[in-house]
Amino acid sequence: MYPIIHFFNYSIPTFGILFLLGTGAAFLLALITARKYHLTTMDAMFFGLFGIIGGISGAKLLYLIVDFPNLIASPETALLRLASGGAIFYGGLIGGILGGYLYTHVYHLNAIEFFDIAVPCLALAQAFGRIGCFFNGCCYGIPYNGPGAVHYPVGAYPPSGIGLFPAQLSESAFLFVLTLILVTVLWRSKTPGFTTGFYLIAAGLFRFINEFFRADPRGALGLLSTSQFISLLIITLGVLFILKIPQMVSQKHLKD
Repeated sequence: MYPIIHFFNYSIPTFGILFLLGTGAAFLLALITARKYHLTTMDAMFFGLFGIIGGISGAKLLYLIVDFPNLIASPETALLRLASGGAIFYGGLIGGILGGYLYTHVYHLNAIEFFDIAVPCLALAQAFGRIGCFFNGCCYGIPYNGPGAVHYPVGAYPPSGIGLFPAQLSESAFLFVLTLILVTVLWRSKTPGFTTGFYLIAAGLFRFINEFFRADPRGALGLLSTSQFISLLIITLGVLFILKIPQMVSQKHLKD
């Protein structure tokens, strides 16, 4: 577990480094995926910027909502947790969607096309982020002594002295593979919105299943974790993207 990297006299959060690497890789990939719909580099970059701002805001906001009782119980560590991790991906996804949509709405651009070119980049950035979670110690797995079991040192945030399922790394591996699949789907698909729907369904299904292998406190709604409940909504949204939303956009353009 290496939540902090010491560079000369500076202490740098490992999660922050992985976040920057993932963001940089995502922007580079966007230069390639934007060619699918002949979008300008400037529009792709600003769409990404709006998405990042909305994503960070949403991730922090949902974290505050889910972890509010703990934050109230120990407010002295609240800012530290927010700065060193303190984020929930689904809040970031929702915030990123709203941020990106805001940009396309203001400049009268086709939001569906922008979402399609963005989702492979999002999966790639998320893959780097999960490696950051692994080094940070958050999002850890259930007790497990099989192949690939993770052992955190004494004093770490996750339980020490026992093997844990590599929940962060398994999700990261899945997302790297998903990135390649999404790029392929994007180039071969002739239906705007299909790539976005494919991502939402695939990512939602994996996250729903992976939640059973996580042991970190993350809130619950009945028998489901907060993220599992949101996963079902994300999967439903993905189905709508594939079946309904492209048709609705086409009909709107015909009326206009």
